[in-house]
Formats: sequence, C-alpha cells, structure tokens
Amino acid sequence: MKRIRTRIEPDWDCLEITTPVHFSEVDSMRIVWHGHYLRYCESAREAYCAARGMSYTQMEHVGSVAPIIRCQLEYLKPAQKSQLLTVRIAHIPDTQPTLNLFYEIIGPTGDLLCIAETVQVFIDLNGVPFLSPPPPVEAFFATIEAARRTRKT
Repeated sequence: MKRIRTRIEPDWDCLEITTPVHFSEVDSMRIVWHGHYLRYCESAREAYCAARGMSYTQMEHVGSVAPIIRCQLEYLKPAQKSQLLTVRIAHIPDTQPTLNLFYEIIGPTGDLLCIAETVQVFIDLNGVPFLSPPPPVEAFFATIEAARRTRKT
C-alpha cells in the first residue's frame, strides 16, 4: 500500500478546528470507531471551505459541487472518549483543478492519531466535470494561494 504524506508543510494554507469525542463514537474496545475519523475530517473540510469563501451552500448556488473521488486514512493511535481532538486541514499546493486536502487529527497531548487525504473534483449539478473551473471556484483557489503565499513569506 502506498503511504500518504506524513505532515502538513509549514507553508501550506491551513486551518484548525477542535472536536470532542462523544460517548456514541466509541466502540466496544473503548476507542473511537474508525469511521468517525472521516466525520472529523468532514467537519474540518466544511470549516476550511467556508472560511475560504466556498461553503457547500455557496457551491450549490454557483452550480458546482465537489464530491470526494478519493479518500485515504492512516490510523496511528486510537482516540478515546471524552478527549478533545484537534483537526488540522491544509490544501496541498499545486493540485488544482482538483481540491486535494490533507488532515492531521491530534490528541490532547499532541500525539498524531490519524492522517488523511481527500481528493475532490468540481462538477456541475448534472455531474459533468468542468474543463476549467467556473469563476467562483477560481476565486476560491486564488484565496487559498494568496493565504499560502502569506504563510510562505
């Protein structure tokens, strides 16, 4: 199996959210069930896209959605109930016109628990991929690139 990246690079455009581990997310082994890590990534992705001017509602308004076409996770250490997790999300540079995002899920003591990567493609509401992104999607990518250039300097 091909391993994914190991960390978010310092110059990538990044956002952090925190999320608690709820009792209902823990399995019979008293650790977070593996499927919930995807939900943590989804919460971070929603916050990231909205903060960059392209919430899911805004995508629909401009006639473009971005379904995930690839997702990969690597579980490093288990999360447990009542922990407060930090989810870091960053755009992987130079991957346009797809939206490639990388995630780090970090435990309360700073341990890296899970890393993930998703790839999304912008399509119209009929499911047809865009040959070139519509202007609102181009503006979204420009906002991300401007933030990355700011971090780089």
